[in-house]
Amino acid sequence: MAESKPKLYCAWFCPFAHRAWISMLAKGVDFDYIEQDPYNKSAEWLAINPRGLIPVIRHNNKLIYESHVCIEYIDEAWPNEPRLLPKDPYQRAKARIWGDFVSKKLIPPYYRFLLKQSPEVQNEAKEQFLANVLEFTQAMDQPGPFFQGKELGYVDIMFAPWAYRIYILEHYRGFKIPETDEYRRYHVWAEAVKNHPSVKPVQQDKDRVLADAKPYAEGNAKSELADAVRKGSTIP
Repeated sequence: MAESKPKLYCAWFCPFAHRAWISMLAKGVDFDYIEQDPYNKSAEWLAINPRGLIPVIRHNNKLIYESHVCIEYIDEAWPNEPRLLPKDPYQRAKARIWGDFVSKKLIPPYYRFLLKQSPEVQNEAKEQFLANVLEFTQAMDQPGPFFQGKELGYVDIMFAPWAYRIYILEHYRGFKIPETDEYRRYHVWAEAVKNHPSVKPVQQDKDRVLADAKPYAEGNAKSELADAVRKGSTIP
């Protein structure tokens, strides 16, 4: 029985959803892109994902969600090259370890820095983010250019949507990753990711992205993500 053409429910502005979008493109999957507003908690949408979040993949009448799970599913459901997760068990475990690092150590301080209004809290989040970016950088394969070698993979995709939108922090917080020797490897990685043929089509107009990020920068964003950052709870 022929497999049905997969559908990706995504949103142009959502970096979490971009993970699945990049993965589909990297694997060369023939899929239908469906723009979905995750703030529209209609009964029809909640029937697809009870959490009301994106991304969601519909494949053979089955539904897959959670962005990191989507990356793995895409890699396994279409096992052709390139592989997003390494074949070697240790390297695959390493990818998951550093993917978890992205989720727990990079994304939360990024959003605290952007969302919080107190200069003291912003500075604390900035320093934490920089320290964790450096730790992430020091774990990269040499010479790369990607996290685990010559090919775009799982760890790269986990952080890529924030790396190519770092200009949000520059615009609203005057922040840049330092152009110093210790961060040089990071900049090599970021350029390789930003210019990868599976990543470039996903990037959106900067003015549009900055306008979408403005409520976060002003501290009045209304989303599950913003609420989690305010409470210091796990990011959904």
